[in-house]
Amino acid sequence: MRALRTFGRIFKNFMIIFSFIVNIVLIVVVIGLVLFIFDIKNNIVTPLVTGLHSSFVGLDEATIDWTIPVRESIPVQFDLPLNQQTTVVLTDSVPLSVAATITLPGVGQLNNAQVFLNLPAGLELPVQLTMNVPVDQSLDVALDVRAVIPLSQTQLHDPVANLRLVFEPIVRALYNLPNDFGSAGQMISDLFSGRPVDLLAENEYSRDPWRGYSITAGVGYRNNEPVPEENQPIQTGLVLEGGIPALDEQLRPDVYEQGGPDAVNDQAEAEIPAGVPVYTFDGSYSEYIQPEQPTPIPVNPEPDNPDVVASREPPGDLGILPTPAPSG
Repeated sequence: MRALRTFGRIFKNFMIIFSFIVNIVLIVVVIGLVLFIFDIKNNIVTPLVTGLHSSFVGLDEATIDWTIPVRESIPVQFDLPLNQQTTVVLTDSVPLSVAATITLPGVGQLNNAQVFLNLPAGLELPVQLTMNVPVDQSLDVALDVRAVIPLSQTQLHDPVANLRLVFEPIVRALYNLPNDFGSAGQMISDLFSGRPVDLLAENEYSRDPWRGYSITAGVGYRNNEPVPEENQPIQTGLVLEGGIPALDEQLRPDVYEQGGPDAVNDQAEAEIPAGVPVYTFDGSYSEYIQPEQPTPIPVNPEPDNPDVVASREPPGDLGILPTPAPSG
């Protein structure tokens, strides 16, 4: 029993000393954080968060400007039917020898007469061409296709803008918080004086979070060229999900006045214009698009059976998928 009491006193003293040491360490850590909190904010947290935020902004504002070289040799083999009237010009004189029946006035009729004619060079003759012209050659394709694609005008805009919304309130708050003890004291004074501080107010950073790119895009491109009618986008009414609702509401009050992103999107899905396929806006477009099946190209008839026309598949699509026509 005495040994147990001795062990209890030792354990009690150990716990008191251990607790004292832990408290000292925590106090030192808290003091260190207080002393270096603005350094941590200004040199670690703010650059990290704003770096992510500005990268999302830059990705949304980016434009793909690239020239795609298409170099391919395409074999072409088919019969070209001709059936048309035209005029031919003789390049040399053409002698003719034909049998004829000649009627001579006052003399009679001369049968089985032989007539010799000479068609002179340069004579124009109207003719009717009805024939099949075999074509068998390789077509060399050398084409440079320029693609200028603003990402903000594609479906990539939505997920990138949603990431921006997630970080937008955090970034604004970081820039609106004090950067030193002096401004922190001023903020505390304002709060006690009844002057609330708007941490989500616009600031110098939020007005221009992305300064620009190291390379240009669209130089020399005529920006007045119309987009093909079949490629015109259709507004669906869907909105981005955003980040923390309490903070997101401060940035998009109009969305939350309608019940929030989920309520707006439920309503929008019910009002999608008729004839707009779901795959064009639900993110499954890449799964829907498939290369068109190759169409056989007719070639020369098979020697053993002239009624059967042989065929072969055309060359590949050169890595370029055609834009499908809109449905509806």
